[in-house]
Amino acid sequence: MSHRPASHQIVLVTGTNSGFGRLFVLTLARKGHTVFATMRDAAGRNAAVADEFRRIAAAEGLHIHPLEVDLSSDDSVQAAVDEATRIAGPITVLVNNAGMGIVGIEETLTPDQLEEQLRVNVVLPHRLCRAVLPSMRSHGRGLLIHISSSVGRVVFPFMGAYCASKAALEALFDAYRFELQPTGIDSTIVQPGAYATDFGKNVRLGLEAERGLGYGPMADGLKQLVGQIEAMAGGPDAPDPQQVADAVLALVESPPGTRPDRVVVDRALGQMVTGLNAAHAEAQELLGRRMMGRS
Repeated sequence: MSHRPASHQIVLVTGTNSGFGRLFVLTLARKGHTVFATMRDAAGRNAAVADEFRRIAAAEGLHIHPLEVDLSSDDSVQAAVDEATRIAGPITVLVNNAGMGIVGIEETLTPDQLEEQLRVNVVLPHRLCRAVLPSMRSHGRGLLIHISSSVGRVVFPFMGAYCASKAALEALFDAYRFELQPTGIDSTIVQPGAYATDFGKNVRLGLEAERGLGYGPMADGLKQLVGQIEAMAGGPDAPDPQQVADAVLALVESPPGTRPDRVVVDRALGQMVTGLNAAHAEAQELLGRRMMGRS
Protein backbone atom coordinates (compact mmCIF):
# COMPACT_ATOMS: atom_id res chain seq x y z
CA MET A 1 0.00 0.00 0.00
CA SER A 2 1.28 3.47 -0.89
CA HIS A 3 2.02 6.13 1.72
CA ARG A 4 1.53 9.77 0.87
CA PRO A 5 4.79 11.73 0.80
CA ALA A 6 5.18 15.00 2.66
CA SER A 7 5.02 16.74 -0.73
CA HIS A 8 1.79 14.94 -1.70
CA GLN A 9 0.49 16.27 -5.01
CA ILE A 10 -2.81 16.05 -6.85
CA VAL A 11 -1.78 15.39 -10.43
CA LEU A 12 -3.73 15.47 -13.69
CA VAL A 13 -2.04 13.61 -16.58
CA THR A 14 -3.18 13.66 -20.21
CA GLY A 15 -2.62 10.93 -22.78
CA THR A 16 -2.63 8.07 -20.28
CA ASN A 17 -3.96 5.20 -22.37
CA SER A 18 -0.44 4.01 -23.29
CA GLY A 19 3.24 4.90 -23.48
CA PHE A 20 4.72 7.60 -21.28
CA GLY A 21 1.33 8.64 -19.93
CA ARG A 22 0.60 5.23 -18.44
CA LEU A 23 4.06 5.14 -16.86
CA PHE A 24 3.59 8.61 -15.39
CA VAL A 25 0.33 7.59 -13.75
CA LEU A 26 1.72 4.42 -12.17
CA THR A 27 5.04 5.94 -11.14
CA LEU A 28 3.46 8.93 -9.43
CA ALA A 29 0.67 6.93 -7.77
CA ARG A 30 3.12 4.33 -6.43
CA LYS A 31 4.99 7.17 -4.72
CA GLY A 32 1.82 8.18 -2.91
CA HIS A 33 0.49 10.96 -5.12
CA THR A 34 -3.15 11.22 -6.18
CA VAL A 35 -3.31 10.90 -9.96
CA PHE A 36 -6.14 11.58 -12.39
CA ALA A 37 -5.56 9.57 -15.57
CA THR A 38 -7.44 11.42 -18.29
CA MET A 39 -8.44 9.78 -21.53
CA ARG A 40 -11.02 10.03 -24.24
CA ASP A 41 -13.87 7.50 -24.38
CA ALA A 42 -13.05 5.97 -20.98
CA ALA A 43 -16.27 3.93 -21.09
CA GLY A 44 -15.76 2.74 -24.66
CA ARG A 45 -12.56 2.44 -26.68
CA ASN A 46 -10.35 2.98 -23.63
CA ALA A 47 -12.54 1.11 -21.13
CA ALA A 48 -9.95 -1.68 -20.76
CA VAL A 49 -7.26 0.89 -19.90
CA ALA A 50 -9.48 2.60 -17.33
CA ASP A 51 -10.40 -0.77 -15.80
CA GLU A 52 -6.74 -1.75 -15.58
CA PHE A 53 -5.94 1.44 -13.66
CA ARG A 54 -8.80 0.69 -11.26
CA ARG A 55 -7.61 -2.90 -10.71
CA ILE A 56 -4.04 -1.80 -10.03
CA ALA A 57 -5.24 0.94 -7.68
CA ALA A 58 -7.42 -1.50 -5.73
CA ALA A 59 -4.69 -4.16 -5.53
CA GLU A 60 -1.93 -1.77 -4.44
CA GLY A 61 -3.93 0.77 -2.45
CA LEU A 62 -3.16 3.59 -4.89
CA HIS A 63 -5.04 6.79 -5.59
CA ILE A 64 -5.63 6.52 -9.34
CA HIS A 65 -8.79 7.98 -10.86
CA PRO A 66 -9.49 7.41 -14.58
CA LEU A 67 -11.24 10.48 -15.91
CA GLU A 68 -13.13 11.02 -19.14
CA VAL A 69 -12.09 14.09 -21.11
CA ASP A 70 -12.22 15.40 -24.66
CA LEU A 71 -9.21 17.72 -24.88
CA SER A 72 -10.67 19.47 -27.91
CA SER A 73 -13.56 20.81 -25.83
CA ASP A 74 -13.29 23.65 -23.30
CA ASP A 75 -16.40 22.37 -21.53
CA SER A 76 -15.11 18.79 -21.28
CA VAL A 77 -11.71 19.90 -19.97
CA GLN A 78 -13.30 22.19 -17.37
CA ALA A 79 -15.71 19.44 -16.32
CA ALA A 80 -12.78 17.05 -15.79
CA VAL A 81 -10.86 19.62 -13.73
CA ASP A 82 -13.98 20.33 -11.66
CA GLU A 83 -14.55 16.60 -11.05
CA ALA A 84 -10.94 16.04 -10.01
CA THR A 85 -11.18 18.99 -7.64
CA ARG A 86 -14.42 17.65 -6.16
CA ILE A 87 -12.82 14.24 -5.52
CA ALA A 88 -9.38 15.22 -4.24
CA GLY A 89 -9.08 18.99 -3.95
CA PRO A 90 -7.36 21.53 -6.20
CA ILE A 91 -5.02 20.16 -8.86
CA THR A 92 -1.42 21.01 -7.97
CA VAL A 93 0.38 19.43 -10.94
CA LEU A 94 -0.57 19.23 -14.62
CA VAL A 95 1.39 16.87 -16.88
CA ASN A 96 0.72 17.85 -20.51
CA ASN A 97 1.61 14.56 -22.18
CA ALA A 98 -1.06 13.92 -24.85
CA GLY A 99 0.18 14.38 -28.40
CA MET A 100 0.43 12.88 -31.85
CA GLY A 101 2.67 12.88 -34.91
CA ILE A 102 2.10 13.25 -38.65
CA VAL A 103 5.18 12.48 -40.73
CA GLY A 104 6.39 12.23 -44.30
CA ILE A 105 7.85 14.58 -46.91
CA GLU A 106 6.35 17.88 -45.81
CA GLU A 107 4.65 18.56 -49.14
CA THR A 108 2.59 15.38 -48.70
CA LEU A 109 0.91 16.81 -45.59
CA THR A 110 -2.27 18.69 -46.37
CA PRO A 111 -2.82 22.10 -44.75
CA ASP A 112 -5.56 20.50 -42.64
CA GLN A 113 -3.07 17.92 -41.38
CA LEU A 114 -0.56 20.59 -40.43
CA GLU A 115 -3.28 22.49 -38.58
CA GLU A 116 -4.25 19.31 -36.75
CA GLN A 117 -0.64 18.63 -35.78
CA LEU A 118 -0.29 22.09 -34.27
CA ARG A 119 -3.73 21.98 -32.65
CA VAL A 120 -3.12 18.69 -30.84
CA ASN A 121 0.45 19.38 -29.72
CA VAL A 122 0.17 23.09 -28.92
CA VAL A 123 -3.41 24.33 -28.61
CA LEU A 124 -4.67 21.45 -26.45
CA PRO A 125 -1.92 21.83 -23.81
CA HIS A 126 -2.74 25.55 -23.74
CA ARG A 127 -6.39 24.68 -23.09
CA LEU A 128 -5.41 22.46 -20.14
CA CYS A 129 -3.27 25.20 -18.63
CA ARG A 130 -6.10 27.71 -18.86
CA ALA A 131 -8.33 25.27 -16.98
CA VAL A 132 -5.97 24.64 -14.05
CA LEU A 133 -4.16 27.97 -13.68
CA PRO A 134 -6.91 30.03 -12.01
CA SER A 135 -6.97 27.65 -9.03
CA MET A 136 -3.18 27.36 -8.92
CA ARG A 137 -2.81 31.13 -8.94
CA SER A 138 -5.39 31.56 -6.18
CA HIS A 139 -3.40 29.12 -4.00
CA GLY A 140 -0.02 30.57 -4.98
CA ARG A 141 1.50 27.25 -6.00
CA GLY A 142 1.47 24.67 -8.76
CA LEU A 143 3.53 22.91 -11.39
CA LEU A 144 3.07 22.61 -15.14
CA ILE A 145 5.08 19.85 -16.86
CA HIS A 146 5.08 19.75 -20.66
CA ILE A 147 6.31 16.66 -22.48
CA SER A 148 8.17 17.91 -25.54
CA SER A 149 10.96 16.07 -27.37
CA SER A 150 14.55 16.42 -28.42
CA VAL A 151 13.11 17.41 -31.79
CA GLY A 152 11.76 20.51 -30.11
CA ARG A 153 15.39 21.65 -30.48
CA VAL A 154 16.74 19.74 -33.51
CA VAL A 155 14.93 18.93 -36.74
CA PHE A 156 14.72 15.61 -38.55
CA PRO A 157 13.64 15.54 -42.20
CA PHE A 158 10.24 13.93 -42.74
CA MET A 159 9.24 15.05 -39.23
CA GLY A 160 9.08 18.78 -39.92
CA ALA A 161 5.45 19.25 -38.84
CA TYR A 162 6.01 17.29 -35.62
CA CYS A 163 9.26 19.16 -34.92
CA ALA A 164 7.49 22.46 -35.59
CA SER A 165 4.73 21.57 -33.12
CA LYS A 166 7.23 20.74 -30.37
CA ALA A 167 9.26 23.90 -31.06
CA ALA A 168 6.03 25.91 -30.85
CA LEU A 169 5.09 24.13 -27.62
CA GLU A 170 8.45 25.07 -26.13
CA ALA A 171 8.21 28.71 -27.21
CA LEU A 172 4.69 29.03 -25.80
CA PHE A 173 5.62 27.56 -22.43
CA ASP A 174 8.86 29.54 -22.20
CA ALA A 175 6.59 32.58 -22.28
CA TYR A 176 4.29 30.96 -19.71
CA ARG A 177 7.28 30.31 -17.43
CA PHE A 178 8.40 33.96 -17.49
CA GLU A 179 4.86 35.24 -16.94
CA LEU A 180 4.20 32.83 -14.05
CA GLN A 181 7.31 33.77 -12.05
CA PRO A 182 5.47 36.13 -9.66
CA THR A 183 2.67 33.62 -9.03
CA GLY A 184 4.57 30.78 -7.32
CA ILE A 185 3.82 28.39 -10.19
CA ASP A 186 6.65 26.46 -11.84
CA SER A 187 6.65 25.44 -15.51
CA THR A 188 9.12 22.88 -16.86
CA ILE A 189 9.66 21.25 -20.25
CA VAL A 190 10.79 17.61 -20.49
CA GLN A 191 12.64 16.62 -23.67
CA PRO A 192 12.72 12.82 -24.16
CA GLY A 193 14.62 11.17 -26.96
CA ALA A 194 13.65 8.02 -28.87
CA TYR A 195 12.06 5.43 -26.59
CA ALA A 196 10.12 2.24 -27.23
CA THR A 197 6.58 3.55 -26.74
CA ASP A 198 3.44 3.38 -28.90
CA PHE A 199 4.32 6.62 -30.71
CA GLY A 200 5.57 4.78 -33.80
CA LYS A 201 2.42 2.66 -33.99
CA ASN A 202 0.16 5.69 -33.80
CA VAL A 203 2.05 7.99 -36.15
CA ARG A 204 0.22 9.07 -39.30
CA LEU A 205 1.43 9.81 -42.83
CA GLY A 206 0.86 12.73 -45.15
CA LEU A 207 -2.35 12.14 -47.09
CA GLU A 208 -0.98 13.12 -50.52
CA ALA A 209 1.78 10.54 -50.87
CA GLU A 210 1.91 11.00 -54.66
CA ARG A 211 3.52 14.41 -54.15
CA GLY A 212 6.57 12.61 -52.75
CA LEU A 213 7.28 10.85 -56.02
CA GLY A 214 9.11 13.89 -57.39
CA TYR A 215 11.73 13.81 -54.64
CA GLY A 216 13.96 11.12 -56.14
CA PRO A 217 15.96 9.21 -53.51
CA MET A 218 14.30 11.24 -50.75
CA ALA A 219 11.06 9.39 -51.48
CA ASP A 220 12.36 6.47 -49.39
CA GLY A 221 13.92 8.68 -46.75
CA LEU A 222 11.13 8.24 -44.23
CA LYS A 223 11.62 4.48 -44.22
CA GLN A 224 15.32 4.96 -43.54
CA LEU A 225 14.63 7.47 -40.76
CA VAL A 226 12.13 5.13 -39.10
CA GLY A 227 14.76 2.39 -39.20
CA GLN A 228 17.30 4.66 -37.50
CA ILE A 229 14.83 5.70 -34.80
CA GLU A 230 13.80 2.09 -34.18
CA ALA A 231 17.48 1.17 -33.85
CA MET A 232 17.96 3.92 -31.23
CA ALA A 233 14.84 2.91 -29.29
CA GLY A 234 15.10 -0.86 -29.65
CA GLY A 235 17.58 -3.67 -29.19
CA PRO A 236 19.00 -5.28 -26.05
CA ASP A 237 20.59 -2.01 -24.90
CA ALA A 238 17.50 0.11 -25.53
CA PRO A 239 16.83 3.05 -23.21
CA ASP A 240 14.10 2.38 -20.64
CA PRO A 241 11.00 4.65 -20.89
CA GLN A 242 10.88 4.52 -17.10
CA GLN A 243 13.75 7.03 -17.18
CA VAL A 244 11.31 9.66 -18.44
CA ALA A 245 8.76 8.78 -15.77
CA ASP A 246 11.47 9.04 -13.11
CA ALA A 247 12.40 12.51 -14.43
CA VAL A 248 8.76 13.60 -14.13
CA LEU A 249 8.59 12.16 -10.59
CA ALA A 250 11.72 14.09 -9.61
CA LEU A 251 10.14 17.33 -10.85
CA VAL A 252 6.90 16.66 -8.99
CA GLU A 253 8.74 16.01 -5.73
CA SER A 254 11.24 18.88 -6.03
CA PRO A 255 10.67 21.96 -3.86
CA PRO A 256 8.90 24.85 -5.61
CA GLY A 257 11.30 27.32 -7.18
CA THR A 258 14.09 24.76 -7.61
CA ARG A 259 12.85 23.02 -10.75
CA PRO A 260 14.89 23.54 -13.94
CA ASP A 261 13.47 25.14 -17.06
CA ARG A 262 14.14 21.98 -19.06
CA VAL A 263 15.04 18.36 -18.41
CA VAL A 264 16.69 16.34 -21.20
CA VAL A 265 16.21 12.56 -21.11
CA ASP A 266 17.96 11.39 -24.26
CA ARG A 267 20.99 9.13 -24.40
CA ALA A 268 21.57 9.57 -28.13
CA LEU A 269 21.14 13.33 -28.62
CA GLY A 270 21.23 14.51 -25.02
CA GLN A 271 24.58 16.30 -25.14
CA MET A 272 23.62 18.18 -28.30
CA VAL A 273 20.20 19.17 -26.98
CA THR A 274 21.64 20.20 -23.61
CA GLY A 275 24.11 22.49 -25.38
CA LEU A 276 21.34 24.10 -27.42
CA ASN A 277 19.27 24.55 -24.27
CA ALA A 278 22.18 26.27 -22.54
CA ALA A 279 22.69 28.69 -25.44
CA HIS A 280 18.97 29.41 -25.53
CA ALA A 281 18.85 30.02 -21.76
CA GLU A 282 21.79 32.43 -21.96
CA ALA A 283 20.15 34.42 -24.74
CA GLN A 284 16.82 34.50 -22.90
CA GLU A 285 18.50 35.65 -19.69
CA LEU A 286 20.19 38.49 -21.57
CA LEU A 287 16.89 39.44 -23.18
CA GLY A 288 15.17 39.34 -19.80
CA ARG A 289 17.75 41.66 -18.24
CA ARG A 290 17.34 44.13 -21.12
CA MET A 291 13.56 44.06 -20.77
CA MET A 292 13.90 44.82 -17.05
CA GLY A 293 16.40 47.60 -17.73
CA ARG A 294 19.30 45.77 -16.13
CA SER A 295 21.59 45.31 -19.14
